[in-house]
Amino acid sequence: MQPSRVLITAACWLVGVSNAIAASSVDLSVVGVITPSACTPTLSNNGVVDHGKVSFQDFPASGEKELPDARLNLRVDCSGPMLMAVNITDNRAGTATSPYQSGDKSHFGLNVASGGQKIGRYRLQMANATADDQPAELIESWDGNEWMYATNTVWQPGFRRTAKDPSSAAPTPLAMTTFKTDVIVSTTLAHKNYLPMDEEVHVDGSATLEVKYM
Repeated sequence: MQPSRVLITAACWLVGVSNAIAASSVDLSVVGVITPSACTPTLSNNGVVDHGKVSFQDFPASGEKELPDARLNLRVDCSGPMLMAVNITDNRAGTATSPYQSGDKSHFGLNVASGGQKIGRYRLQMANATADDQPAELIESWDGNEWMYATNTVWQPGFRRTAKDPSSAAPTPLAMTTFKTDVIVSTTLAHKNYLPMDEEVHVDGSATLEVKYM
């Protein structure tokens, strides 16, 4: 440890002598941790929400067609207590119709019809979350560094979610072995006038759930 102290002291002294002296080199470090622990996510019904066939005759005269909510069970099992979160990616990014304005990014896409028309959108929410079989408060993050409360909010594409540590006053991730939650899927189809009504339109939403370690 003594050489490190010497180097730090010398660097401070040089800065004090002149701020016009610039270093001619810079260090790059590659760091990380390889862990023997791992987590496996699973979804009920193999992660499939099948609405079956929906006739254009069942669409409202004006407006979009809302389908019944579906519910999947998400479970993450780890080999030991782990700091982890589940990240979700929209594999049909850019194809979601917007209920508010063109800049809305809280929904997932259902792909496009043969003529390039957007088919609709779906929204995800979580409910009944538990960590190691204890009721859990949900938190989420965009980058895995800054966390915010997420209970009763929409799970947006690109966000990761996990359980809050109940011993912390701040939204801090909890190390756990098992994470379980319901995932509620709310699907909305575009106005039928915006879809090709002379052919079958295949609803094709897809998202990837990935465990992120911390």
